[in-house]
Amino acid sequence: MKLFINFSCVLMMFLSQYAMAEEHPFVPHSTRALSIKLSDDRTGIIKNVTCTVCDFKIVNITANTKAYKNGVEVDLLEAKMRAGKPALVSFNPVTREVQTIRWHEYK
Repeated sequence: MKLFINFSCVLMMFLSQYAMAEEHPFVPHSTRALSIKLSDDRTGIIKNVTCTVCDFKIVNITANTKAYKNGVEVDLLEAKMRAGKPALVSFNPVTREVQTIRWHEYK
């Protein structure tokens, strides 16, 4: 029983850290091939984004957008190198602003 409680605590800590950067309201969009355009000033767009309450396909990357690789914050230019690969994009459906771009790389 103690092992189960310890495992539950660790799992809860992991899950609570996973969504810390997003602010309500946000919509997560999992993509198989990230279609990202990013300029040198770290602003840009992500194409082919869909959700059930959205009528648009493009969301905006702003100065507030964060990128996370394996749960650790990285520079947005690393997200640009992620083009064509799977990623999770969280965005505000009202403002169309991307809040986070997340992905995991396994060795």
